[in-house]
Amino acid sequence: MGADRMRLRADLKDRVAVITGGSGIIGSSSANLLAASGVRVALCDIREDVGMERVEHIRKNGGDARYYHLDQSDKQSIHSAIDQIHADYGRIDILMNNAGVNISPQFRAPITRFHDDKYHWNMDVNLHGLVECSRAAIPYMLSAGGGNIINTTSICGVTGLRLQCAFVGSKFAVSAITRSMALEYGKDNIRVNAIAPGSTGPSISYDPEKDGDRLFYPGTDMPYTMRDLVDNFAIERPAGSDEMAGLILYLASDDASYTTGQVICVDGGWTAGFSGDY
Repeated sequence: MGADRMRLRADLKDRVAVITGGSGIIGSSSANLLAASGVRVALCDIREDVGMERVEHIRKNGGDARYYHLDQSDKQSIHSAIDQIHADYGRIDILMNNAGVNISPQFRAPITRFHDDKYHWNMDVNLHGLVECSRAAIPYMLSAGGGNIINTTSICGVTGLRLQCAFVGSKFAVSAITRSMALEYGKDNIRVNAIAPGSTGPSISYDPEKDGDRLFYPGTDMPYTMRDLVDNFAIERPAGSDEMAGLILYLASDDASYTTGQVICVDGGWTAGFSGDY
């Protein structure tokens, strides 16, 4: 196999990517990397001020990006944004369903005591909104002869976690729907995959000596430290958001042309099993 074939084919010039939750850690890092590879980025978020900051950052670095207001819990907002993006660009090649929410630690509880409003909020944004975004974008992909959908689930979408039934349930559903959509649209040249991040921060900056005793949930009565968390990982640190963006770039590229229906964990070995002796 020649050297040219071995290099990642990440020149995605003029392709259009819709990124929901584009102002978040993973969304913004992915937007930056995709834009640097020639993608025209439609950055969608409910927070206009932060969204515009992310867009300006991409533009200052020579990329092509626009902000679109999208409320993932509102069907009309979703369809209006997706329709406007297609009207502006004339195509949608990549849909990154990245928007998601989780409840604050103080609201976590067993399923019998879980707040109804928090449960429905998680489901509406993480699951129903993702489905609606896909429903809005897929017809445009079908008319263009293909496309690429990348969903953000979670390690909580492949293994259980106590006291977070809504988040876990919504993310398990995203993992399952990813596989179903891949089976439904593979014949139409639409690939569908998902990334399942573990604990992720803006950068790879964990220092056990300086950060090990730092509280994972500051401002709450939960005593867990960063050391308590990373001791569960084979790679003993949280991920940096660029490590998620790199996988997004691969899945968006032609090198992943035979990859569909996959849920890929990026978790430092968290879900591989126990990392210590017992």
